[in-house]
Amino acid sequence: MNGQSWWQDGAIYHIYPRSFHDTNGDGLGDLRGITEKLPYLQDLGVDAIWMGPVFLSPQVDNGYDISDYCDIDPLFGTLADMDELIEAAQGRGIRVLLDLVFNHTSDLHPWFVSSRDDPRGPHGDWYIWRDAPPEGGLPNNWRGFFSLPAWTWCPRRGQYYLHLFAAQQPDLNWENPAVREALAGVARFWLDRGVDGFRMDVINLISKRQGLPSIPPGESPAGYFIDGPRVLPWLQEFRRDLSRERKNHEELLLVGETPGISPEAARAYTGGGPEGPALDMVLLFDHLAVDHGPGGRWDPRPLRISALRQVTARWQGELQEPSWPSLYLSNHDQPRVVSRFGDPREYRYESATALATAFYLQRGTPVIYQGDEIAMANYPLASPGELQDIESINALEALCAGGMARDAAFERIRHEARDNGRTPFQWSSEEQAGFSRGEPWFPLNPDYPRWNARAQAGEGAPGSVLAFFRRLLALRKGHEVLRRGGFSLVPVDEESPLFGFCRDLTPWRDLGGEIAQAGEGPERAYIWVNLSGSEERLPSGAGGDLVGEETALALSNYSAPGETGLLRPWEARVYLRTHRGGAS
Repeated sequence: MNGQSWWQDGAIYHIYPRSFHDTNGDGLGDLRGITEKLPYLQDLGVDAIWMGPVFLSPQVDNGYDISDYCDIDPLFGTLADMDELIEAAQGRGIRVLLDLVFNHTSDLHPWFVSSRDDPRGPHGDWYIWRDAPPEGGLPNNWRGFFSLPAWTWCPRRGQYYLHLFAAQQPDLNWENPAVREALAGVARFWLDRGVDGFRMDVINLISKRQGLPSIPPGESPAGYFIDGPRVLPWLQEFRRDLSRERKNHEELLLVGETPGISPEAARAYTGGGPEGPALDMVLLFDHLAVDHGPGGRWDPRPLRISALRQVTARWQGELQEPSWPSLYLSNHDQPRVVSRFGDPREYRYESATALATAFYLQRGTPVIYQGDEIAMANYPLASPGELQDIESINALEALCAGGMARDAAFERIRHEARDNGRTPFQWSSEEQAGFSRGEPWFPLNPDYPRWNARAQAGEGAPGSVLAFFRRLLALRKGHEVLRRGGFSLVPVDEESPLFGFCRDLTPWRDLGGEIAQAGEGPERAYIWVNLSGSEERLPSGAGGDLVGEETALALSNYSAPGETGLLRPWEARVYLRTHRGGAS
C-alpha cells in the first residue's frame, strides 16, 4: 500500500485517565500523571495515546456524561495541564487523541438545562423529546444499554426525553443542524489546541429511525438506533468541516466506536469513495462476544477458539482496502483479557503474550489498553457492594428482577464487570502500587507486588510481558509485511486451539491451506499461536513452511527453542520468510 498513514504504521495506547497515574495524592489519575509517564510510553513503542474523557462532568458514568466539552474537569487538572501534555507528548513523537462523546451529554450540560426549561428557546429541540402517548406508557419500547428503558419523564418540560444510556445522559438531536455545527465547533476547539484526532464514542447511534417506532419482538435495534440512515452523511459533513480548518487534514485520525455495526456499514464509514472515508477506523465488538451465551454479556461461556477464528476471518475479509481494521483485546468497558481469554493462574505470561501476538500482528492498527502490556488481571470482586460501575449495578438488579438469585446473578456479573478493567495501574510493588500517594479511587488488585511495570522493566526480566510487548511492537514497526501485508487465516480442525495466519505483501486471499504456494512477495510472515494449556501439533504440512535458509524465527514467547511442528502451552511464534526471487 502506498501512502500509508501514520496510524496504519503505528500503534495506539488507550489510557483510562482516572486509573493511570496520580500526581497530587487525591487517589485519582490526572493529566500531569500521563505527562510524567510519557517516557514509559515512548519506551513501549507506541505512536499515539487515546485518553478517555477528561472534560467537565458530574461523573455519573465516569466522564462519559459531559457537562462542558471545552473545559477540563478539576479531577484531572486544567486546560494548561492539557496543553502541557499535548506539547510534551508530541515532542516525544507521540500523538494525542481525545474521546468525544457526541451521542449524548450530561443532563447538567447547559444545552440540556436550556432545552428542559425553555422548549421554544434556542436549545429547545437539541435533544429528543416526545409527549406521553394518549394511552399511557412510554413513547416506544426501546431499552438502553444499561438495562433500563430508554425514556425518562421530565416534569418541568412535561415530556419524555430519550437516553440510550443512563437517565443522566440524554441523547442529542443530530437532526438539528445547529447541534451538528456546535459539535464540530467542539472538535475545532481541540484541534486548535494541537490534538491529532478523536475516538468518537458510540458514534453509530447518532441517527434514529424517523418516527422512533417500537422495535418488533425479536428484531435487532439495527436501523432503529444502530447504524441509522444518516450516520454516514453526518460523519462526512463532520469530516469536511474539520478538514477545511486543518492544514494537514490527511493526518487527522477519526476512530469510531460502533457497537452492533454491520459489515456493510463498517465498509461504508471507512471505505472512501468520492469524499474519502468518514471514519478512518471503527472499533468492532464481535470478537468480544465469542464468550457470550444466549443471554448476551451477562451470560458468559467458555471461549470457543473456533468462533474467534471465524470472527477474525470474517472481519479481515470484510475490511479489505481501502478500509482498515482496528485490533484490540480489551478496553475500559471490558474485563481484563488475560482473565477472560487467557490463563492468569498457570500461564499468565504465556497467555498474555500469546493473545497479543495473535491479535496485534493481524492486518490493522493495534490499540493497546493500559495494563495489558503487564498482564493486569481482573479484580477479585467478592460481593455486589464492591461494584462501582453503573452498567454492572443496573445489570445485577435487572437479573435479580428477572427471578435470578442474587448470588447467581453476581457470579455472572463479576467476571464481565467493567470495574475489572478500571483498577489503578500497577506501576511498582511500593505502597499503592506507585499509582498514588493517597487512597486510590478503586482498590488495587492485590497481585500488584508481582505484576507491575517496574518488575517487568528490564529486557532480561524473567516472565516480562512488558519486554515482550516492546519486542512485538518493534518487530511490527520494522517489517513492512507486518504493517502492510495482507491477511490469510490458516484453516485448522474445528476443535483445534491453534490460531494461525499468514501475512503477505501480495493481495489478500483465502489460502485454503496452501500456504506454501500462496503467491510471491519480498517477504512473508507466518504467525502460529497455541491458545490452550496443552501441547499442540501444527497441521500436517505446515511445519515445512517454517524451515529453510530463507525462513527465520523472529519472535517467540518461550526463551528455549522448541520442536518446529509442536507448540507448547500458550506458545506464540512469528516466522519471517524472505523471498530472493521466484515463487516459493
